[in-house]
Formats: sequence, structure tokens, C-alpha cells
Amino acid sequence: MKLVVGSISDKKINIVKKVFLEFFKEEDLTTEGYPAESNVSETPWNEETLQGALNRASTSKAKVDGDYYVGLESGLVERYGHVYEEAWCAIVTKDGKEYFGYSSGLKVPDYLLNKMKGMNLKHYELLNLLDKKSQLLHKDTWANYSGGLISREIGLEESIRNALVQLKAPETSLYKK
Repeated sequence: MKLVVGSISDKKINIVKKVFLEFFKEEDLTTEGYPAESNVSETPWNEETLQGALNRASTSKAKVDGDYYVGLESGLVERYGHVYEEAWCAIVTKDGKEYFGYSSGLKVPDYLLNKMKGMNLKHYELLNLLDKKSQLLHKDTWANYSGGLISREIGLEESIRNALVQLKAPETSLYKK
């Protein structure tokens, strides 16, 4: 079975492979990255995050032969008066079926939101500025928000699992009704 991930990030490719192996234990799995663009904002907002994930999966399907095409996208969403960062996963099958999942959201710190507003900067612009000033741990937003207590990898894995559970649900599942 061949997975095509709409990214050339080794980290994302490895995360996809790891989670797929949980669901396809008996399969011989090969994984390949493709540099698919999200075609959404640098920091997607609300529905753009889902669209970016789907764009990455669909573009990969159009360009590379495989069995499953996976798009991942992180973005910001406003819920109940707060801004959270979520990860979205879109899985497109060889025959064109689509499955979607998203992660829990990690609240974007008020510190960042206030700086964005005060400096009239977008999320990614402020993070780039802080990175240049060496105020960030590494290029992992969740790790930076939490001081290293949680990684963005957790959200990416969760979004993939939430999409895969629909695809691989047993016959007793309500997804199969």
C-alpha cells in the first residue's frame, strides 16, 4: 500500500506513516512526500484549514500514483470568543472517497494575540519576528505556546486518527451503518 503525503516535511511524513501503521498493521506500507501547496493563507483561518488539507491531498492525488493521499494543515479557529490552533487531516482514497479529521484545539496565548493586534502583524509574521529574536524553542507552535509541555505532533496525530477511524471502522461501527 502506498501513501502519498502532501508535504515534503520528514516530520509530517513520519507522523502519517506512524498513525497509518496503527490502523493497517498487516500492510506493507510505503510512504512518499509530494510538495503540494495548500493554496490558503500562510496561517489559515477557520474553514481555510480544512480546505488547505484537502488541497494538499487532492493535488497529490492528481500528480502521484498511490492508494491514499494525505493532506495536513494547521490553522487558527475562533470558537466561543477565543482563538485556538487546530490541525486538520484530509485523506483521499485512490477511488476519490474523502475522510476528514481534526485535532483538539490549543488556545493561542493572549500574549501572542495582544502582540499581533498591537503590532498589526499576522500570526506567522509575529512568530517569524520572535524566532529571529531567539524567543522561540523551535518551529513548533504548540511547543512554543506551552513552553515545551505539548508538541504540535500530538495535534497532527489526533487529526489523522480521527480521519482514519472513519475509513477503517469495523462493521459494528456507526460509520458503517
